Amino acid sequence: MRRIVAILIATLVLPSISVSASDTPFDFFIDEEVVIHPDETVQFRIAWHNIVGDERHFAISLNNSDSNISVEDLPIDWTRVGSGRLGEMMINVTVLPNSNYETISFGLNITCQEVPDWSIIHDVDVIVSRWSNLNFGANDGSSFYVQQNVNTSLAVNISNNAGFDDLIKVRMNTNSNWQYGFVGDENNDDEVHIELDDGEYIFINFWIITPSIVDGAPLAGTGPTFTLEAESNLDKRVESWTFSLEMQTFHNMTVDIVDDNLSIEPGDDGRLEVTIRNNGNVDTYLDASLKLGNLNDDRIEAENWTVAIFNAFEFQSLEPNESRVIEIGFDAPNTNAGTFDVELIVMPQSFPQRASSVMISSVIDWQRSGTISTNNDNCSTVQWNQTCQQSIEIENTGNFFENFMLFVIDDSGMEFEITSEPIGLSKGSSASIPLNMTTFDGAEGLLPASATVQLKLESGELVDSISISSSTAPRVNWLWENAASSVTSNRLEVVVTMRNEGNTADGLIVRMSSSYFTEMSFIPPNNAIIEDGTTNIRSFEVIDIEKGSNFTFRAWAEIPDDQNSNDEFYLNITAHSRLAEENPFYYSANTSFDAAAKTADEENSVVNSLTDFVATFFAIIWAWKWIIFATLVSALMINKSLRDRQSRLEYAALNKPPTDAQEQPEDWMAEFANKKQSIPEITESPQIPSEVFTGMFQAVGGERKPSAQPVDSQLVGAASTVLDHHDTMAVKTKLDDLASDIAEGEISKPHSANVALPDDIVPVTARTVPTPKNEPDVRDMLDLDDLDL
Repeated sequence: MRRIVAILIATLVLPSISVSASDTPFDFFIDEEVVIHPDETVQFRIAWHNIVGDERHFAISLNNSDSNISVEDLPIDWTRVGSGRLGEMMINVTVLPNSNYETISFGLNITCQEVPDWSIIHDVDVIVSRWSNLNFGANDGSSFYVQQNVNTSLAVNISNNAGFDDLIKVRMNTNSNWQYGFVGDENNDDEVHIELDDGEYIFINFWIITPSIVDGAPLAGTGPTFTLEAESNLDKRVESWTFSLEMQTFHNMTVDIVDDNLSIEPGDDGRLEVTIRNNGNVDTYLDASLKLGNLNDDRIEAENWTVAIFNAFEFQSLEPNESRVIEIGFDAPNTNAGTFDVELIVMPQSFPQRASSVMISSVIDWQRSGTISTNNDNCSTVQWNQTCQQSIEIENTGNFFENFMLFVIDDSGMEFEITSEPIGLSKGSSASIPLNMTTFDGAEGLLPASATVQLKLESGELVDSISISSSTAPRVNWLWENAASSVTSNRLEVVVTMRNEGNTADGLIVRMSSSYFTEMSFIPPNNAIIEDGTTNIRSFEVIDIEKGSNFTFRAWAEIPDDQNSNDEFYLNITAHSRLAEENPFYYSANTSFDAAAKTADEENSVVNSLTDFVATFFAIIWAWKWIIFATLVSALMINKSLRDRQSRLEYAALNKPPTDAQEQPEDWMAEFANKKQSIPEITESPQIPSEVFTGMFQAVGGERKPSAQPVDSQLVGAASTVLDHHDTMAVKTKLDDLASDIAEGEISKPHSANVALPDDIVPVTARTVPTPKNEPDVRDMLDLDDLDL
């Protein structure tokens, strides 16, 4: 791949050779000259490019050559090149030892097999040159420490030891963008030409400008590499000297980002972020402080303010170009206005000459706001000629104590009253203020009322408002203006006139009832609403009876005449207002009646009643005869099936062999409760005095020996150290022996039987993998007991 890239570059650099035919199959790239010394062989490169859409073949032959030149390794056959392909070859060119220092040449003839009329003849000049011998007075790898923004002057000597005078061309080669130049470079082409006699040396003076350290680069101890090249005019050979420049340490801190001025609430605290960065080229510790007048510290308390630095981490270094966000905390006093300015100073530790500062400030933000609301709706209607008290809730949603004022505007339909005194509330607190709502004297019922309650600051600034709506409650007041009752033709007749004394139009729902079941009916007014098709009207409804208006209706009821005793007969009339059905109006009329006379038929009433009971009983039995029959048959069948089932169960129990109960593992402890033998009694051993036992023990084991004194801990530690040292030396000796054996080749080798297995082996696992057995599907037996019915 690299060779192809090199060939592509060569196609752009080397000159193209002209051809003698219009159909050009190849582009060839061949040098015009080559420098060579007597009795020396050099390689000469020939490159080509097939520029047509088909493959082509070419041949190269020697056209002409000087007698002192030998050209070898030319291809003897056609060379195949695919479409668009690149290629190259190397041939060897040799000059005879006795050749003069002159320019001679050889020629190449190139032809194409597919295009016979196309050919190239290329002549190459061979410059037979003397040997050059240039030497720099310094070795490669030299390093120089430099500072930023400095023009560094350097000088190095070069000598000519070729035995001939030489004209050298000096230039600089580097990948860096640092500015450089040579002393004596008059045309500013970054090259200088120097005539150097044989055996002479001269100093080359040049300069390099080091850039500023930006974003931590170049790092301390690093820098670009430069190569100073000197090209000889004798044989074009290049002598070079490579050196590098390394930046010295530079400590620096900068403030990159500062948040906007911090706004905090009264008595609150907050933090402002500041981004600082190590703009030097070496790890540096941060030194940050606050300055206010003559005060310089990391915490300042002044004018009831407290300011401090947080997250500075001064004991953690910052790498080059590393940033850190520190926080400046402000604790404001509990006042509604104020500003505090302080200077933040940052610098590398122990380098105050590189300090940088920035002003930061905080201001108290007094937010003035409030809300107004109602916490209930108990005054949606206000009773006639009464006052209702609505609770108004106000809350201070600002951040400081505030005095509020309440105002009622746009009120209508009723009188609204609220306090006009200032209401002082601290931050976040609330208060409940009563709003008195009074209906107008003689106001119509359901009269709508509304008002707007405004919440303002003492300065008159409106902060919130709420709309209050209500209405005058209807007053229900019906009077029985005229009511009379009379008895005519065994009927109790009633005439009633009712008057609406409320404060709005109303209606009534009138119903009637009596103490005895009898015929009765209303004679309603003409505008009454009654049920269609009703003969005896028990209720009616009238609507839209204006305030102060009345209406009259009549009612009658048949007086009972078939009762066994004398009694009072009551006719009750109940009227419900459409606006307040829970408060009915009552009217009652009554009269007395006599008991009915007894007859002979009543003496046989007991017999008649018994006969009727018996007839009714048999009629019911006859109507349910089939249900009773089906129930009896079902009961007999169920009884038979239960007896058959019991018989089968008893027969199965007789034929079933006896089985012992399986003993469970957890029941083994219960066996210990079954005592199979008597418990032996414990024999009491004889008692021996302690003095006798001690004497017997000493007679066998001897007198008690005194215990040894504990060994000194320092002596134990020294012994442990010696033992550990010997163990360590033994392990090291084994490791040295093992390393020596490995170095001498005495290492483990694979066993002769350990041969490589083939790659296509298929493991046979059928003998080791169990084959699952398909169990037969045994269906559950059918319980025939379920088929008794």
